[in-house]
Amino acid sequence: MSVKILFLYICSINKYDIYHTYKRVVCKAKKHRTMNETIIKNPLTDWIRDSIINSKERLNFAVPFLSSFANTLLDKQTTYEIVDKRIITRFDDSSLTSFDLPTLKTLLDLEFTIQFDNSIHLKLYITDNEAYVTSSNLTRGGFESNVELTVKTDSNNTQNCVDIFNEIWSNCSDNKLTYDLITSNWAKYEVLRKREKYLKNELKELKTKPIKVGELDLQKIIDEVFNQNVDYSQTNKLVFEANKLREKTKKKLMQGYNSLIFYAPEGHKLRRENLFYDFVYGYEYDLAGTGLRELQFQTAFEHPDFDKVVNFIYPDMLGMKSWNLNDKDEFQEFCNGIFDFDIPQYTEALPIRLASYFYPDFFIPIFKIEHLKKVCEALGLETDAENRGDKLFVYNSFLTDKMKALPFDNYIKSNISYLILFTVELYDKLNKGEMYQDIINNYKEKWKKGMIERGKDLLIKLKIIK
Repeated sequence: MSVKILFLYICSINKYDIYHTYKRVVCKAKKHRTMNETIIKNPLTDWIRDSIINSKERLNFAVPFLSSFANTLLDKQTTYEIVDKRIITRFDDSSLTSFDLPTLKTLLDLEFTIQFDNSIHLKLYITDNEAYVTSSNLTRGGFESNVELTVKTDSNNTQNCVDIFNEIWSNCSDNKLTYDLITSNWAKYEVLRKREKYLKNELKELKTKPIKVGELDLQKIIDEVFNQNVDYSQTNKLVFEANKLREKTKKKLMQGYNSLIFYAPEGHKLRRENLFYDFVYGYEYDLAGTGLRELQFQTAFEHPDFDKVVNFIYPDMLGMKSWNLNDKDEFQEFCNGIFDFDIPQYTEALPIRLASYFYPDFFIPIFKIEHLKKVCEALGLETDAENRGDKLFVYNSFLTDKMKALPFDNYIKSNISYLILFTVELYDKLNKGEMYQDIINNYKEKWKKGMIERGKDLLIKLKIIK
């Protein structure tokens, strides 16, 4: 076809048809283009960061879990001029990633409005012109190291995401996160942070060895101690009265921490109604003395950070989940955490005593690690535990298991444990040629002398010594 004929043909086409043909083609192309959604594998960081940098009006995130990693994406420089800055997240003290108060405070400082909904599970990140529907929480693992998948939506679905976000936002409008709410929950955060610190400790392996020390057949000692006919009725009465006071202490704590629950000085009207008095003069002392003096209790109990100790040991008072010490991981976590406080006089005996006070079914009330070690070694335990927390966990796990068949509480089992320990010590010293009178004179505490005397009677009864 000649150029002239082609020109005449084009000119003959109705202008109306040309316009609408063009419109159909262009619209079809646009529709095709907007349906191109992008599938993204981790890392997601650069995609989201670029979208944030290119935004002028909107940052709307709905994500259940976030961490300080958020601070690497959201700062004053990139978010200052953005008007619509909203986040929906969880506010749940079961995990730091849903209770990261420092990060939430930083986001408030950046003038984000934050609401919480503890039922959300979606992860949605919306900027000016883009939306990301993803499996990634706002954490370093979620954005970088975990195996996650993200869909960057087309323009139609971006608006759908905006509508969905606004619907969720409206439904949780009563749950606004404020500075006051963060402040009032800070004690919970500190407990949770300490718990998470020890959460992944490796459990220590328990090993046993033949129960022999020199020529002494310890199994005979153990069998005799475990089966001897001793009247424990008085101890049982003490335990009954001690338990009543323990429950009273817990009720007081549920009303809020007060240092007078733990210590009151001479002359104070509550002098006899606190834990110190019970540990030093009351039923608890009669059951298991610590050997600590009043000044040691006072120094620890009146320390301004002692409330953090109580919060950790007894999180119930904060409305947090109770310790499940039947779970070995939690038990080890608890044992490590109780020592991790920089408070004078709060070193070894007091943390263990408090643990046995609040959880008497899980701790044999022996308050020196070295004593626990000696008892456990006498009963056949070897362990590679190194720090105090792991040792406390290993020794108590071993002892409670070893004596679980005995129909006694742990206060009586502690007495039995000490009897085994001092019987072995006495045999050792006698075997080295020391005289009995010299041995017993070297023990200054009355209760230790009593244990040595009982140990002597036991060795004579079993005809191990004359």
